[in-house]
Amino acid sequence: MELSANSGDSYQNTEPEHLAKKEQKFAAFDFLRAIFSVVIVAYKTKIFNIPKILVPSSFAKAFSDYVLSGMVGALAVPVFLQVSLFLFYKKSEKIGLNYFIKKRLPRLIYLYLFWVGSITLFDILFVGGIETITGATSSIKAFLEFIVSGNSTPYFFFFSLIFVTVLGEILVLLLSKIEKPATKINLTYWLLFASCILVFSFSTVQPIIKNTGIQSSFLNFINNITGWDYTPVNFLPYVFTAAITVEEYKEGKLANITTFLKRKLYSLLGLTLFFFALEWILTSNGLLIQVDQAPLDHYLRLSLVFGSWLLLYLGIISKQQVPAIVKFLSYCSLGIYGFHVFFTFEKPLPLDSIPVLGNLLQAVPVLFILANFFLVLGGSIALTVLFKRIKILKQFV
Repeated sequence: MELSANSGDSYQNTEPEHLAKKEQKFAAFDFLRAIFSVVIVAYKTKIFNIPKILVPSSFAKAFSDYVLSGMVGALAVPVFLQVSLFLFYKKSEKIGLNYFIKKRLPRLIYLYLFWVGSITLFDILFVGGIETITGATSSIKAFLEFIVSGNSTPYFFFFSLIFVTVLGEILVLLLSKIEKPATKINLTYWLLFASCILVFSFSTVQPIIKNTGIQSSFLNFINNITGWDYTPVNFLPYVFTAAITVEEYKEGKLANITTFLKRKLYSLLGLTLFFFALEWILTSNGLLIQVDQAPLDHYLRLSLVFGSWLLLYLGIISKQQVPAIVKFLSYCSLGIYGFHVFFTFEKPLPLDSIPVLGNLLQAVPVLFILANFFLVLGGSIALTVLFKRIKILKQFV
């Protein structure tokens, strides 16, 4: 997860000057890390519900559920995956297979074990008790779901990142046998097209079973895999979008705002809006996958693929100066992602139990949401800064 290493260096500014200038090309990634680490906290603390609370109308509800929660909130994980894979491809192609084996894969595994192990211990001690373990080990299926989902927490991101990074390394090895850059990009585009068809097809399996009554062991198997929000299969297209971007970057196509690049950006914007509108319409009519939370609250969506890809391009070509506060939030982004889970695990903070203040927060739901948001964000940042001061722990934040 490239949320801390690069942003931390830029914040501390300890690199040699020539390296700092080189890394400045991707300084805008700090914006993406900072914005979407805060977005994740906003999503988990229900900040995006405020419009429909303040204005109880169908428009406000649609704006909260579809635009804010369904698009802005859902983009965070895809954006992190795009950035992480892009930086991985750049380093892997330059350093070789040793980077993947000796550095990248071990780091991702350590992050997964640390955060999932920590939240599981927290769950056993303060929430679910020993039933957490007994439930997770009750069957092979339950155990696999526990592993893949990171104990049904946002830490599923780490398992998914391991999954797409392994596929990414396989793709790198495959493309290394092809000499012509144009052939590499064409092949990757075909693989991207196939993966997008696969993702969209998977999103229709559940409605087909539900609305037609067709019973098929194959369809049920696919539905069990893809209908589950934690499955890394949802993120298959990101392996190819990041690879294409790296090839274009190497060819110098992203160095300036050319006609080619403008067409690419407008095309991605158009595809994002088209699939978002399509998903909105089909989900509203029960024709695409829905879960118990907000509509579109699922990663099996092409609008997220193209939307996060667009943001990746913007992060690469942007020459915007990064403010200190953005650098700091980017520096803390991995820690924010990790620690916010402890504050929001199973239920929100018990702010309503605070004497006097609790009554006010209960009477004004928006204040309760805002207080919860700032406490979770502030607490996550404080713990991140603390961990970064401890040598053995700073590698995890």
